Amino acid sequence: MSCKHDKMSSTGTITINGKEFEVGSEVSATSRLVNFLHDNQLQGTHITCYQGGCGACTVVASVPDGDTGTKRTYSINSCLVPTRACVGWEITTVEDLGNKYDGYHPIQQALTEHSGTQCGYCSPGMVMNMYGLTQENPSWGPEDVEKSLDGNMCRCTGYRPILAAFKSVAVQDIEDAEKAKCPSTGKACKGCCKSKKAAAAAKEEGMKEEEESKQVVPRSIQLKDSNWHQPSSLQELYDLLSGFPDGTNHTFVSGNTGQAIYSDGPFTEYINTRHIAQLSNVTPTAGSIVFGANVSISRVISELDSVTATLSGFTYVPELVDMWTRLGNTPIRNLGSWVGNLAMKVAHPEFPSDLFVGLVGVGATVTTATPDGTTTQHTMEELLGLDLVGERRFIIDLGIPTLPDDAVFKTYKVMPRTTNSKADVNAAFKFRVDTTNAYTVLDPPVMAYGGINPSFVRATATETYLTGKSLQDEAVLQAAYTSLASEVVPDAQYQDASPEYRLALAQNLFYRAVLSIVGTAASPPVTSGAEPLQRPLSSGQQTYDNNTEQYPLGAAIPKIEAPIQVSGEAEYITKIPSRPGELVGMFVTATQGNAAIVSIDPSPALAIPGVVDFVSAGDIPGENDIMDMADPGTQLLFATDRAMYHGQPLGLILATNRGAAYAGKAAVQVTYGDIQTPVLTIDQALQNPLPPGQPDSLVLGDIQAGFAASTHIIEGAMRRDGQYHFHMETQTTLAYPTDTGLDVFSSTQWLSETQRSISKVTGLKSSEVNVSCKRLGGAFGAKIDQCNIVSAATALAALKTRRPVRVQLDLSENMTIIGWREPYLNTYKIGVDDAGILQAVQSTLIADSGYVGVDVSSPAAAIFLMGCYKCPNWEITPQYILTNTACNTWTRTPGMLEGVTFMEDMMDHVAIQLGMDPLELRQKNFIPDGATRMISKDIIRIKSRCRASDVKFLPDEVTIPRNLLPDMITHFFTTADVEQRKAAVTQFNQENKWKKRGMSVMPMLFPYLVPSIYPLPVLVSVNVGDGTITITHGGAECGQGLNTKVAQVAAYELGVALDTITFATNNTHNSANNQTTGGSLGSAFCCHNVSEACKLIKARVNPDNLDWKTAVQTAYSNGVDVSQRYVNGVDELVSYPVYGVGCSEVELDILTGQFIVQRTDLLEDAGRSMSPLVDVGQVEGGFVMGQGLFTSEHPIYDPTTGQRLSDGTWLYKHPYAKDIPVDFRVELLHDTPNPTGVLNSKISQEPPVCLSFSVVMALRQAVTSARQDAGTTGWFQMDTPLTTDRLQRLCLVDPSRLTLA
Repeated sequence: MSCKHDKMSSTGTITINGKEFEVGSEVSATSRLVNFLHDNQLQGTHITCYQGGCGACTVVASVPDGDTGTKRTYSINSCLVPTRACVGWEITTVEDLGNKYDGYHPIQQALTEHSGTQCGYCSPGMVMNMYGLTQENPSWGPEDVEKSLDGNMCRCTGYRPILAAFKSVAVQDIEDAEKAKCPSTGKACKGCCKSKKAAAAAKEEGMKEEEESKQVVPRSIQLKDSNWHQPSSLQELYDLLSGFPDGTNHTFVSGNTGQAIYSDGPFTEYINTRHIAQLSNVTPTAGSIVFGANVSISRVISELDSVTATLSGFTYVPELVDMWTRLGNTPIRNLGSWVGNLAMKVAHPEFPSDLFVGLVGVGATVTTATPDGTTTQHTMEELLGLDLVGERRFIIDLGIPTLPDDAVFKTYKVMPRTTNSKADVNAAFKFRVDTTNAYTVLDPPVMAYGGINPSFVRATATETYLTGKSLQDEAVLQAAYTSLASEVVPDAQYQDASPEYRLALAQNLFYRAVLSIVGTAASPPVTSGAEPLQRPLSSGQQTYDNNTEQYPLGAAIPKIEAPIQVSGEAEYITKIPSRPGELVGMFVTATQGNAAIVSIDPSPALAIPGVVDFVSAGDIPGENDIMDMADPGTQLLFATDRAMYHGQPLGLILATNRGAAYAGKAAVQVTYGDIQTPVLTIDQALQNPLPPGQPDSLVLGDIQAGFAASTHIIEGAMRRDGQYHFHMETQTTLAYPTDTGLDVFSSTQWLSETQRSISKVTGLKSSEVNVSCKRLGGAFGAKIDQCNIVSAATALAALKTRRPVRVQLDLSENMTIIGWREPYLNTYKIGVDDAGILQAVQSTLIADSGYVGVDVSSPAAAIFLMGCYKCPNWEITPQYILTNTACNTWTRTPGMLEGVTFMEDMMDHVAIQLGMDPLELRQKNFIPDGATRMISKDIIRIKSRCRASDVKFLPDEVTIPRNLLPDMITHFFTTADVEQRKAAVTQFNQENKWKKRGMSVMPMLFPYLVPSIYPLPVLVSVNVGDGTITITHGGAECGQGLNTKVAQVAAYELGVALDTITFATNNTHNSANNQTTGGSLGSAFCCHNVSEACKLIKARVNPDNLDWKTAVQTAYSNGVDVSQRYVNGVDELVSYPVYGVGCSEVELDILTGQFIVQRTDLLEDAGRSMSPLVDVGQVEGGFVMGQGLFTSEHPIYDPTTGQRLSDGTWLYKHPYAKDIPVDFRVELLHDTPNPTGVLNSKISQEPPVCLSFSVVMALRQAVTSARQDAGTTGWFQMDTPLTTDRLQRLCLVDPSRLTLA
């Protein structure tokens, strides 16, 4: 289509999937590409973070390059790039690759076949990242795949199958797929072209005509609230800057990636510099290589890579490249320019720019220009002193110089995880030394650091001291450490690593640089400190039985929804089209964590155009309480008298668009009184009396007699912080009035409770509230009852306004309003005899429930603490405390994880105290065959939501008929090569001072507790026309493979093909009075109920000697009902034990606290698996989620206001693909059918999370070895998460030990 630009309303076009889309003047300067895609019904591209940190929004862009005149194609984050900046670009989204009608792309097929999807919300972004790699590079390898996926997040799969899928894609696969496209349409060829050659010629001619008619893009565009400028030359830029009135608030736009970190603005003038061709130049000169301001960081890296082979003086470049390839992530580097990164450093001096630190190290310079055209060259340090905004100064180019061949240049970046993170500390060192004279420093060196404080750049005093001195002189080194300690003064910011750790890093990284310079002059034990950890390529193995005799039950098939997930066709609540008159809702939340609410004034917000209404507690016709059967307590929908946590909902702003909603939300005026310091930790809360309604203790035997019989009494404690669920689909609800009440589409794990919650708040009858949900983009417990904050508020707003209302939380809102996994404190006292046999175990398990104790998991923790161990005397006291934080809630394996892992920590303490092998101690105390485990009626009542009076009908214990762990460990020693690897770890630690390894073996008994009453109704509907089958059920498909298992069960029971089965949307009509999908109960009950329903259908249809379709039609013609609803009765499913063994091996960098999980072996008892690939995926994904909990995922609060600072991908450090075990092996236990499980199976969703504690146990061994080298032995408390900060400080590295000997 051809667009003329004679009207200001027509301001350019973007080509998306081969079609042109006009960008009108109504598109604001801040509108992001992803919103433009959604507005144009391209919703396969998902949104989660708006920070470029999750990859859900990834698309591929072909961008004109002003330097070469060609187009560069690569993946970008559509959630960051402004729509207006994309004018003239070609965008490819997941819709263009393949679909169920035209067939799927090889990348989509690979991800499907390798079981690389679970909830599927991340899958389109994963596909487009890989597609971008294939379009950017003519060839690629496994290493390129791993590097490319450095910013795409998946909470479900554990990444291993995604990596395997993309590594399987060959260059020929992509070439064949491109050949199969119709040359005229770009779509899959359907054979309708007369000849591809003719079509290609026609297409070429069309492109030529289009080029000839292409209009000149306006240089300045007046928008509603700002102006957008697109100068085509430097002179136009100078004229533009000169013409701005004094005080003009302007900004330059290239990739806009800085918005991921700092939400600067709003601005009145936006200047897009990409049309200035000169700024895209890359020019090698005699003494440097010069990059124009538009050059992306990825291109800088690529050009530097190439010059090392062709130009002299750049042998140091691999060090820069190594640091900068860990700057942000691949789409960020593709989109962001180097100048934007430096400008952000100038505007925010505290920003630890990797680019800046590296450039300081090599002595790079930048050229700036003022509006009169005057240019000036500056060093990096001088750049920081410029007032770029006030002087309207623009950075034009960057010169990276050559260095002498004898210069030694080293860069380092220490960050909380392997990729996509800001540095805790980064550093660049440049030295020239006389290698023949004890490594004497010839010239003043450069020692540049980032992450110290806003004003610190170089350790100049230490540089001066080292000049002329020998790096082999131990006294010189010690003096240098002292000098660094005096001038490197890290500031203390809540969101940063501790000052102590950052100072240690400054000293340790200098020491690392020295070791790399002196090489073999240092003794062998310390040389391991010369280099950072190097991660090998990932690999994996999966071992399981194929249950061929019951096909398709037990078959290793991919998820049935995988194809529509990888193509972006899968429907989520977020993708339901807008309805006429639909309003956008946004929560107004408290900005104080413990204060009285004096007044809430929405009038300034209601005066903003587009803002329609404000809903608060005063508008509630029912009760201000979202809890019904979920808990007998009360949880307010909207705060009234007092704000109990920062982020607590006070009301809901309703507007016609998101921009107005954001403005309205900010304009509501809230007045506070009686502002008190918030209580944010368990230790602070314990200064107050415990809240009422504490759970009962579990007591078995005589605890005092047990201690009296013990020869060793061991006491200790362990803390473990909370964890964000990180479901990629944030909490979302759409509600609208109907002629019978309200239709509500909610991302909920529990339809009926959401229905009851809405009914309770709105005053409507339950029958007037119809709640539906087809699938969830992840949940992990967050959408059991806390989703009803969003659902009830949305329904209330729809009822009040009589209009459709949609609320979709931004990631920061989701992380602030909704509670997380409960933090815990376990204090314990253990009695053992001389042989290490347990005599008494006393434990107090304290859970932080947030501001209200409605989702308390400590009763479950008490049960699971006993785990696989026998002891005659137990006293376990579960408790909860209240803090000024959001209501913490169920998170994958709630309470169960805590019980299992705290006991393993306690067993490690006993082993170290007695000097025993940890595994030997465990084996001595294994529970015997035929033993029982007590059941907490509190936790069963909570899980089944039954009345307290019904507790007498619940079982008191579960029997362990046979403990499989001894045989599993014997098998494990062979398959995991435990003994040889343990010996290798010991030898490694003896030979290396600054790298340490640890390896642990962890057993697990997971008592799967099943309530007597737990209805999850199913409806199996057989269509008489063709015999196809439609199933609805009371479960929630949230990525765990529930639908796939149900389909396999139904196909097996009815003897039909899998492709005859589909699923309809679940709602509170076809799945009335259902229970929640949680606690690993959803899949089991739905599979059981479908199995029973299908048996009843089959008995009526009687398909013997007839094909299924004929049998159905015959039965129907005889008046037989060929459909069946089924709800499980009392005790149809029973409790049973699940076993597992995990072995993890880690390597720890003692100088930095960074580590790699070198290998993990998991042996999981899944009974006779109903779907092996689904179960393996649950094992892998659960393990990696647990690894994140125990290592990198760290909540951060402002202690003054209670604000949760870790409210996005920038400060919250979930694992990425290069954080998982390098060698990841999973085996499902062979030939162990479970006679009490559904079709002989066992659950797999939650137990594997517990085995991730094997990483903590292995890290303990590595840290213990480091502490022994420091002269400290014995037990030490190791709270989690084990961040790099915490790990490094536990290793007791004193500067006096940083020697060459």
